Amino acid sequence: MTSSVRGLLVDVDGVLRLWPRRSAIKAALECGLPEQAVRKVAYDGGFDLAHHGVWSHEQWVEQVTARLSEEFGAAGKRAAELWAADRGDADQAMADLLRRARAAGLVTCALTNNTTAVEADLELHGLADVFDHVANSAEIRVTKPAPGAYEAALALMDLPAGQVAFTDDSRINIIAALHVGLHAHHYTSAEEFERFLTGLGVTLSPAAGAPPVRAAAGPAGTAPPSGHAEADAAAVATRYLTTGLPPAVLAARLAANDPTMTVVPLGPDALATVGAGGALTTWRLLPHGADPRAAAGHVDAWAEGTGDVDAEHLPPWTPATRTAAAPRADDLLHHTGWALHQLAAADAGGDPLAAATHLDAVRQYLTALATLLTRHQPAPWPGTTASRYLPPAIREALTASLRADPTTHTGLAAALRPLLGLLRHLRQMAQLVLDTTSSWPWPHTIAVLAPLLDGPPDLSAQAPEDPLYTPALAAVYERHRPLAQPMVDALRSWAAKELSGREVVELGAGTGRITRQLAGHGPASYRAVEPSAAMAAHLRDANLPGVEVVEADALLLPLPALGADVVVEHEALQFAADPLLAADEALRVLRPGGRLVRLLLHPAGPHPLAGIDAAYRRAAFADGPRPLFFGKGTDQRITAHLAARGRPTQDRTLAKFTQHRTAEQALGALADRAWPYQHQLTEPAHRHGMAAARQEAARLPASVSVPYVLRALITPADQEEC
Repeated sequence: MTSSVRGLLVDVDGVLRLWPRRSAIKAALECGLPEQAVRKVAYDGGFDLAHHGVWSHEQWVEQVTARLSEEFGAAGKRAAELWAADRGDADQAMADLLRRARAAGLVTCALTNNTTAVEADLELHGLADVFDHVANSAEIRVTKPAPGAYEAALALMDLPAGQVAFTDDSRINIIAALHVGLHAHHYTSAEEFERFLTGLGVTLSPAAGAPPVRAAAGPAGTAPPSGHAEADAAAVATRYLTTGLPPAVLAARLAANDPTMTVVPLGPDALATVGAGGALTTWRLLPHGADPRAAAGHVDAWAEGTGDVDAEHLPPWTPATRTAAAPRADDLLHHTGWALHQLAAADAGGDPLAAATHLDAVRQYLTALATLLTRHQPAPWPGTTASRYLPPAIREALTASLRADPTTHTGLAAALRPLLGLLRHLRQMAQLVLDTTSSWPWPHTIAVLAPLLDGPPDLSAQAPEDPLYTPALAAVYERHRPLAQPMVDALRSWAAKELSGREVVELGAGTGRITRQLAGHGPASYRAVEPSAAMAAHLRDANLPGVEVVEADALLLPLPALGADVVVEHEALQFAADPLLAADEALRVLRPGGRLVRLLLHPAGPHPLAGIDAAYRRAAFADGPRPLFFGKGTDQRITAHLAARGRPTQDRTLAKFTQHRTAEQALGALADRAWPYQHQLTEPAHRHGMAAARQEAARLPASVSVPYVLRALITPADQEEC
């Protein structure tokens, strides 16, 4: 059996180094301290700071010694010394296995959450020869189980995850490794790990020999398809290659592998090679985990298309994409926290250029996180945004940061403040959309930034205002969305039968155009939930009798569980950042016997004037990436999601009617910027869009009659019995 495994990634403590003496407890008892006294002090927040490299090993031990001495006097100091002196014992069976692995040509690497003392400890135990590389959290600045820790180790090994076997004594770290794509084994003994490797097709010699020198093989790479801008020409080729090596290191390996080849790095993510025959190849370097086929433009490597493009919002997250994105979001927040620490240290040390460099890193990490949270499919090339524009609030924060001069102390603070606001925004989005919280120790970050900002900054996650739903939009929202009388009659008739005497929650109430039709028919209570402060203000000003306005996001309702009889919405869930998560939240607040009711209004067929809006969007976004829209098929995804949870949906038609619409009305709505997506456009882009819309309107009928269908999708709160 031929194995695809080319490297071993191994935890240190609990695997290669054992701690049989339980030194923290032993030291406490020998010195007359409470049994857990040393553990309590040594392994609190300071332990995390030492693992992240914020403190050196010596600083950590000094802090532990000082705190134990302060609390217990000389006995505390002696206990700290006894605890710190124990450096554990080497597991010789595991050390022998790693030496045999190196002799067999496998790349070996340690991946350890550890302090800056780990390499000295390996030397102390005679283990310096068992690893080709050491990925220590105190050096790579990220700890397991964050994906970035595994990615950093794979970059040192220059191997993809699928070619590496990993072992750790922590089940959590094993689960995380499986998500990264490693062959992962929960460690119990060297013998069991070797049996695991044998099952993967790895054969180790019975005795260790000298580690061989491994020559780098020439990579094949992925060529772009015919018709691609970088498709092969007669004497020039382009290849896309995933590698953890920087161009200079890869260039040296290629040159060593083929002395006839000339290799020239071309910047941070490319290099060029010229073979003996004069053929030139440009190599586009991608990080491990990137898809070279997608990067090279192979259409079959992309996810399914986004479908309907006639609506003004994004495709929903699915459980699978949310699960995949959550670790990456946590990783980016982790890197942001570390860059902020480096920035503060550089400023305190009087190194403005270093501080400016770390500030730029903060911008890059936050931009990547914003891009992750506002797009719903992978980009073909690292760092590119293949789908949605960044919302205005995010762009404005980045722009404000760039306006300041970071090479002065005051300019650095001015450049940092909008980024910290953006950090609060994105942390909240990550919690709402991805159900993930950052593992970084933010209280310590607050402390180190306080001198620069003349006080501790607020880094708490904060719910952002949706930047698309502005006061300007709220002012014109209802003007261009008139309700036809048949729709009004149908809504009022339905509300009189279904909402009377019940406790009702409406999601996405907006300025109240639907609320007015539903709330006046005797519900016991009516709470209108709206996330946009501008929209909610108009709704409050309407003073609708019996209506309580709740300013909140549908993903995180400030309402008790089992507290409502009916949750109703009119085409609001499809605009949520995660419609499926919003549907789950609606079920949470419904009591047994309650119902989720989704009201939808559809043209019965293609809208004759839809080309006006389409022409506007093409012209308005001509100078930049158009936002990806997703149509009203979102309701079908929600219905399928609810069915999978055992709650079938009944589809009921409430009304069919015809409404007279004119091209002038369509142009008027665009001119007033009545659609949310228009509020992220510049004035010149808006003018280009209007010119194209008027040109299209001149080609279409001046007025049309459009047939509509008003439907109610009704889902019970109770799970159906199987």
